[in-house]
Amino acid sequence: MPAAIAAWSCGLATVLLAPLSIAPARIVGVASLVAGALMLAVRLRRFFAVAAVCLAAGTVAITASWYAESLTLGPVAEAGLSGQRVTADITVGGDLRIRDGVIEQRATVDELTRAAGTWSVSAPVVLRVRDEPLTLGSRVRVTARASPGDVARGYAAIFTIDTREVLGAPGPLASMATTVRGGLREALDGAAPRAAALVEGLAVGDESAQPPGLADDMRASGLSHLTAVSGGNTAIVVGAVLVVAALVGIGLVGRVVLALAALAMFVVIVGPQPSVLRAATMGVVTLAAMLAGGRRRGIAALAGSVVVLLAWSPGLAVSWGFALSVAATAGLLALAPALVARMRGSGDVRRHLAEALAMTIAAQVATLPLIAAFGQGISLVAVPANLLAAPAVVPVTVLGLLAAIVSPFSPPIAHLLARGAEPPAAWIAAVAEHAAALPGATLPWPGGLGGAALALIAAGALVWMIRRQRGRHERSFQPRIIALITVVVAVVATLALRLPDRAGWPPENWVMVACDVGQGDALVLRAAEGEAVVIDAGPDPVLVDRCLSDLGIARIPLLVLTHPHADHIDGVPGVLRGREVGAALISPLREPPEQADKADEWLAGIPVGIAHAGERRTVEAVTLTTLWPQRIIRGPESAPNNASIGLLADVSGVRILLLGDVETAAQVALRTSVGLQGVDVVKVPHHGSRYQDPALASWTGGRVAVITVGAGNRYGHPAPETLEQWRYAGAVVARTDEAGDIAVVASPTVGVVTRR
Repeated sequence: MPAAIAAWSCGLATVLLAPLSIAPARIVGVASLVAGALMLAVRLRRFFAVAAVCLAAGTVAITASWYAESLTLGPVAEAGLSGQRVTADITVGGDLRIRDGVIEQRATVDELTRAAGTWSVSAPVVLRVRDEPLTLGSRVRVTARASPGDVARGYAAIFTIDTREVLGAPGPLASMATTVRGGLREALDGAAPRAAALVEGLAVGDESAQPPGLADDMRASGLSHLTAVSGGNTAIVVGAVLVVAALVGIGLVGRVVLALAALAMFVVIVGPQPSVLRAATMGVVTLAAMLAGGRRRGIAALAGSVVVLLAWSPGLAVSWGFALSVAATAGLLALAPALVARMRGSGDVRRHLAEALAMTIAAQVATLPLIAAFGQGISLVAVPANLLAAPAVVPVTVLGLLAAIVSPFSPPIAHLLARGAEPPAAWIAAVAEHAAALPGATLPWPGGLGGAALALIAAGALVWMIRRQRGRHERSFQPRIIALITVVVAVVATLALRLPDRAGWPPENWVMVACDVGQGDALVLRAAEGEAVVIDAGPDPVLVDRCLSDLGIARIPLLVLTHPHADHIDGVPGVLRGREVGAALISPLREPPEQADKADEWLAGIPVGIAHAGERRTVEAVTLTTLWPQRIIRGPESAPNNASIGLLADVSGVRILLLGDVETAAQVALRTSVGLQGVDVVKVPHHGSRYQDPALASWTGGRVAVITVGAGNRYGHPAPETLEQWRYAGAVVARTDEAGDIAVVASPTVGVVTRR
């Protein structure tokens, strides 16, 4: 263990201090290697442990310095720092994410050309792509604008792509992985979005389809480790293969070979990213420790694997995922056996319950300081939530993975398997939703080093309580009582969600409600008692359905979908659930086409119209004037965003400007072409992103600025400069991530009432 700690410290210091100088790390590395070699040469047993520390620290310091050099001193990093235009031959990696409406992918630069020359390199970068993502494993020549990278996050520069040319197709393994992952998504077509996202995450490590509301619930309930592949999933895969092989009578060597082959295929399918490799390695280490027996050998194996992984991939030294995985595994090895012994379960049921409870508590205690450092509070419902969700993890992982593997050969069978994984995945999502909704589910806790230090003290006290010897007068834990408490918590959570608190909600004289649906838009304009015009549906059917139900909305004369992006239309099934929809209005631009087609399927049987600037329609107490789009704007900004339907709504005398996700170019075009005589309320476009016309706030004259945005979203919404613009214009800013549901009321003047 001291060797692992020393190696990790050297790797962490080398990477974080690399922008200042790499030379000290190499000096320390060489000196440590020499000292370790000399101690081994002496051949005194008392020096062996110190020699191991020196050799581990020296090796990681050297490899980390090479890694940091490729991120800070090479031609790729220089191009990023100077903001140059470059031409690069790249190999596309994995880790696809969507930030601020732009696709981000990892890649490795093989050759770089800029004004000063051409270099053969090997440097990691992040690609920013506005249209279709690049195929995993393909070789592509791109022209791009380079911007500075981030050493701590493991990339030398960011390339915003202008043009692309495919040089080589993916290899057979990458092609197989792409086919299998795509097959699983097709097999899940029609499944509930939350359940489908969890199946994809647990089975093949794909988080791209995850609704923002689900991510928030999983984090608050302490289940965020179930949104993607982790060490537990690799253990499930290996364990399933070992069990099946044993049942058919295969010998030990054969079982091990099959398990290794299954693990290798699993890594290929989910992608050979550092986080995935770390999860696979930790899964194997945990399994090996259990087979070896004994806490000491398990801890030694864990420490050895940490040193090997850091030497091979030094970027893991600054990876939160790697740190959480190691801490959780250490907790399982060091604390779980002591907890099981203290519980003294007798009988199969009590023993299994004690083991499950011990593993959950051990992992939570070990990761407590790291979780606290995030500054998002500490989940108080994590232990019961994990106990309730645990039985569903194995069927989701196994059935989802089988569906993915079978999909290229038999889509019908893959569909059946995927549908079999849907109910347990839906159960996990329900547990997360219910647990996160409980009052006091999250304990506020300071973040950063201070919060981590406080949590470390608390964790240390818990470890002492777990590890100390029990006196004769102490009674052992009663798993039966704990199980009863868990069931009670689940029932209370279910009732809390199924019977929403309607006291005082909606407020009297409300004219508009911005629903808190996470990172997305869902706005409700009051047309009459029990009727409303709905503008967008958000990303999550469950959340928008709950919002409309709490408002008592049974009929929707008009549903407006401003543009076909997932954060605006994926909640449509929730809007339609048990409600009559009279008509729908959509944007003239059907991009992205697959999203537009999905909206068409949901709206089948409902009269659908295309928005045209200048149109005016009245629905009960709501009068809508279509201001935008007047034309389609293409360029560096998102065309679908800039084709959002822009509306001026008059609701019982309150003038509300609704601008969808229009970005700077469309905002300027609208401002310079429409004479607006002041409004009361403005729905700030594009979730308050930085893509704003600086004159927009003063032009509207809005007294209330509503920003629909998800808590802790990965896009950085709302941008600080956008908030400043609206506050400078004198508007009251209300945000769904901070206030929850936001109601605009007219009694007697325009005001805001919120509900968390």
